[in-house]
Amino acid sequence: MGWSIKLGRIFGIHIKVHLTFFLILVWGAFSYGGSAGPLYGLIVTLALFTLVLLHELGHSLAAKGYGIPVNDITLLPIGGVARLARMPEKPIQELVVALAGPAVNVILAAIALPLVLGLGVAQGGTLSLRLWPQPGWLGLLTFLLSANLSLAAFNLIPAFPMDGGRVFRALLGLFLDFQRATRIAVTLGRVLAVGLGVFGLLNGQFFMAIIALFIFNASGQEGQAVAARGLLRQVAVGQSWSRNTAALPPYATVGQVASMAMSGYGSDFAVLDPQSRQLLGVVQRADVARALRLGQWQRSMAELMRPVQNVPSVTLHTNLAEVQDKLADASSRIAAVYDGPFFQGLISLEDVQRAFQFLARGGGYTGQRLGWETSG
Repeated sequence: MGWSIKLGRIFGIHIKVHLTFFLILVWGAFSYGGSAGPLYGLIVTLALFTLVLLHELGHSLAAKGYGIPVNDITLLPIGGVARLARMPEKPIQELVVALAGPAVNVILAAIALPLVLGLGVAQGGTLSLRLWPQPGWLGLLTFLLSANLSLAAFNLIPAFPMDGGRVFRALLGLFLDFQRATRIAVTLGRVLAVGLGVFGLLNGQFFMAIIALFIFNASGQEGQAVAARGLLRQVAVGQSWSRNTAALPPYATVGQVASMAMSGYGSDFAVLDPQSRQLLGVVQRADVARALRLGQWQRSMAELMRPVQNVPSVTLHTNLAEVQDKLADASSRIAAVYDGPFFQGLISLEDVQRAFQFLARGGGYTGQRLGWETSG
């Protein structure tokens, strides 16, 4: 996601913040500070977004448990987004991944509740969520309790992109096929969005109306993404893959292949063993161009190539949706194509996109989403 900076990694997942996130810190410092001042307001705001981060980590760790790579988690002024490499399409997997985020908030609320009760009794008061604006430990813990309950409840609204939309689709998916379940979930989400938008406009809640518009659009995008994958499932590699792959020996130098790279002969080069004709690795044209800029004319393809162990493989009968998943799982834009044990060529993400664009001309689709985002 552009305009983001990396904070670090947790469980191997990159944690980022969008530059606009710092605006919400300033706003929160003065909005939540009250009589205690901006520093307390900043602490409250950071505590809130810590809950958001833990919510997204819940989704992410559940996805990783099913072998789905997580690209990163980005904190935004409106919440957080965990970018998964692909969508879990098995209903039970989607159900677990979608519920994992709200489950974290429910667990945190369960931890906070006895602390709030105990501290409230010690201070001679009673439990009330209205205590959260009061500075101090009781106010902060009450805020965390309230925020966790709110995050869990809001995210379980049955509309995309909230977790509730995915939970609803997963439950439908136990009885219906994935695409039909998606259509029903999208329709419900859009009906709820229209109702929320009308309510917001009639009551002067314009921010609520903006959220409703966001939900309406996100539901439509989810429907398009699933429809796109439906199109890609109809096409096998052997029907769409470009066989224009240059094969090079490992000892070929940058200088020797420079003319091929600059003439646009394909995007990638397969490096083959001269004797067995087995694939050793893949060199992208960008790698050759970079070596040329650095004056590394004598570097060999063996030095530049991505080893075959790091190149995902598919067959001529693999459908393009599965190719897309394999590329995402391996963080690669290239896969090796085999017919049985025999290497046939390369297929790239660009090949998949070209095939989709061709198919989409007849279906009215204008875009393609390559991953899955969970927002909290």
